[in-house]
Amino acid sequence: MVASFYISTQKMGVDLSKAEFVGLDNYTKALSDRRFIQSILVSLRYTAIEVPLQMVIGVVLSALLAKNTFLNKLFRGIYFLPVVASAVTVGVTWQLVMHSNIGIFTYWLKLMGVADPNWLNNTGTALYVVVFVAIWKTFGISAIILVSAIQNIPDSLFEAAAIDGAGKVRQFFSVTLPSVMPSFWFLLMTRIIGSLQMFDIVYTMTGGGPSRSTTTMGVYIYDQAFNSMNKTGYATAMSEFLFLFIMLITIVMYAIMNKTSD
Repeated sequence: MVASFYISTQKMGVDLSKAEFVGLDNYTKALSDRRFIQSILVSLRYTAIEVPLQMVIGVVLSALLAKNTFLNKLFRGIYFLPVVASAVTVGVTWQLVMHSNIGIFTYWLKLMGVADPNWLNNTGTALYVVVFVAIWKTFGISAIILVSAIQNIPDSLFEAAAIDGAGKVRQFFSVTLPSVMPSFWFLLMTRIIGSLQMFDIVYTMTGGGPSRSTTTMGVYIYDQAFNSMNKTGYATAMSEFLFLFIMLITIVMYAIMNKTSD
């Protein structure tokens, strides 16, 4: 952290040579950089869409796959496969699948009569496509962690609820959800942090385009660090802002989690 802060006070290239001390100029520049502010808004929008969908899908699937039947075990394995795949591989694969000219998915859409299904190159749909791919890549781990939490709930709680006349839905909301809240909070926190740091899938699928509509903080910081002259210090300053933002969210999440668990 000390080295990172030192670099953020310098004007230097990616090779860290010819450093020139600029103090806090990189920080003040970042606060007035419209593209950096835009990348923050894109990251927040991405997080606001991806995290709730991810958590809902994880909770629903975990409830459906909690019992150790053969089919449930099979589906757990299938759903977990994208998790172990490289994010770059996933991004490149889906970028080819969604390609406007050679993509098999866009070809099927054209056969079904969808006009110009060029969703990756459309500013109104590109971010949603990236969100879909990110959820497809990671929802398996959310489901598996919640399945494990559900399986650790004593059967006596469900039996007592059934004796009191609670149906499956009532048992889910009155027994299952309260019992898995520690795991739920953990997943929610890690998903928010991961979403705010999103880089690899976005970069491989869209490169931040079209028209910067998918340029997250991670993508913009990378672009400034490696594709611009003498802006490594500036990119590091923006990284410090991202770190502080995530740390603040983590502290707030911990406070809420501890308050609700009391």
